[in-house]
Amino acid sequence: MTEFWDRRAKQFLVFSGVVLLLFVVLKFAKYFADILAVVGVSILLAYLLITPVDLLTKIVRFRPLAVMLTYLIIFGFLITVFIFVAPKVTKEFGEFTKQIPEIITYLDKKVTSVQVILNKNNIPIDLSSATISSATSGLSNKISVLNLDSIGNLLGVAFGTLHIVFYILVTAVTSYYFLLDGHKLINDFTQYIPKPYQHHIHSLVAALDKCLRGFYGGMVKLAAINASVMFSTYMLMKVPYALFLALWHFLWCIIPVVGGWVGLVPALLVIAFTDPFQVWIPLVVYEGFTRLIKDNFITPRIMGDAIGMHPVLVLIAILAGLKTAGLIGVLFALPIFGVVNVIFKYTLEQLSKAKES
Repeated sequence: MTEFWDRRAKQFLVFSGVVLLLFVVLKFAKYFADILAVVGVSILLAYLLITPVDLLTKIVRFRPLAVMLTYLIIFGFLITVFIFVAPKVTKEFGEFTKQIPEIITYLDKKVTSVQVILNKNNIPIDLSSATISSATSGLSNKISVLNLDSIGNLLGVAFGTLHIVFYILVTAVTSYYFLLDGHKLINDFTQYIPKPYQHHIHSLVAALDKCLRGFYGGMVKLAAINASVMFSTYMLMKVPYALFLALWHFLWCIIPVVGGWVGLVPALLVIAFTDPFQVWIPLVVYEGFTRLIKDNFITPRIMGDAIGMHPVLVLIAILAGLKTAGLIGVLFALPIFGVVNVIFKYTLEQLSKAKES
C-alpha cells in the first residue's frame, strides 16, 4: 500500500512540475512573442519540408544541395500558383464578398418566413429578435466594406514594411538550418548534460520528433485530401467560386476536429442561396468521407498516433490556443500539448521502470 502511494506521489509531483513549467512558459511567452513565432514557424516549415529533403538527399548525396533544391522547388511552385491560380482565386473572392450581403438578406427573409409559420402554430420562439437582426445587419455592413482594394492596400502596406520582410527572411534562414543541422543541434546540446542522462534526452527527442513529424506532415496532407474531395464535389454540383471555397476549406482543415466544419460554412451559404435543395450534398460527402474513409484508412496511415490525445483534449487545446494567441495559437496549441503529453508519458515510464528495478 505504501509503494502505491509513493508511486502516486511521484506521478503527482511530475504532473505538477509539467503544469508549473507550462504556466511559466505561457506567463512569459508574451515578452518573447516575436521570437517564439519565428522559431515556431521555422520548425513548422522544417517538418513540412523534411520528407522531400530526405528523399533528395538520397539522390544527390549532399544535404545542403538537397535543402537548396527543395527551397527552389517550393519557390517555383509558389510563383506558378501566383501566376496561374491566384488571379482566379482573387476574382472569385471578390465576387463572393460582393454577394454575401445578398445571401444575408436572403437568409433573413427565410428566417422571417419561418417566424410566420411559428407564429401561426403558436410556438413561442422569436427568430426575428433584435439580436438576430442586429447580428445579420452588422455582418452585412462589415462584409460590404470588405473589397479587394482595401485588402490589397492592407497587404501592400504589411508586406512593404521592413519589419515583416526581416522576419520572413529570418524564418526562412532558421528553417534552412533546422533542415540542415537539426540533429547536430541536439547533439551539441546533450554534450552539456551528464552522461547517465544523455540517453534519456536522445530517446525523448526521438519521441518528440516522431510526434511533430507525424502531426505537421499529416495535417497538411489530410487538409489537401479534404479540400480535393470538396473541390471535386463543388465542381460536380457546379457551385460558384469552387476554387476559392476549396482553398478556404483547405486552410481551415489544418485545424483538427472543428476546422473542417468551419471551412464548410461559406460553401453552405452559397449553395443555400443558389440551390437550397442541394445543401445536404456537401454535408453528406464531408461527413461520409471523414468518418468512413479518412478516419479509418487515411488518417492512421498518414498521422498515426502523432498527438495521442482524446478529441475532448484536442478541443480544449484548441480553445486554449485561441484564447492565448488567436489563430496562431490554434495552429501551435496541439503540437505544444503533444510535446507536453510526450514528456509526461516518457517521465512516467521512466519512473515506473526505476520503481520496478
